[in-house]
Amino acid sequence: MSDWNDKVRDAMKRRGMTNLQLATELGVNQTTVGRWLSGRSTPGVGILRHIGSILGIKLVESGITETGVAQETELLAAFRRMSAAERSLLLHCLRDRDLRCHDGPEDNTDG
Repeated sequence: MSDWNDKVRDAMKRRGMTNLQLATELGVNQTTVGRWLSGRSTPGVGILRHIGSILGIKLVESGITETGVAQETELLAAFRRMSAAERSLLLHCLRDRDLRCHDGPEDNTDG
């Protein structure tokens, strides 16, 4: 699944809509829309729903909260800063659902 901003860019392209036009519809400035679409910032859930309604796409699943969107954005940013080896290890740990997973030696202390 692609990022929400990829979905927005694709929908805007299909409609021939510019950042300025979307910004005007939302009541924000063009720079703000540019930051959202580049991933430098993330709009709130309410704005995401409004963007979705303007473009006729679903961006927010029911039950999604501001906190959830903020956490997802933070996780994605942290993941993008990781090296390839760190990413691989993290994905391995997540697939195994072992949140204690690490690449170092096991801690065999009895403390």
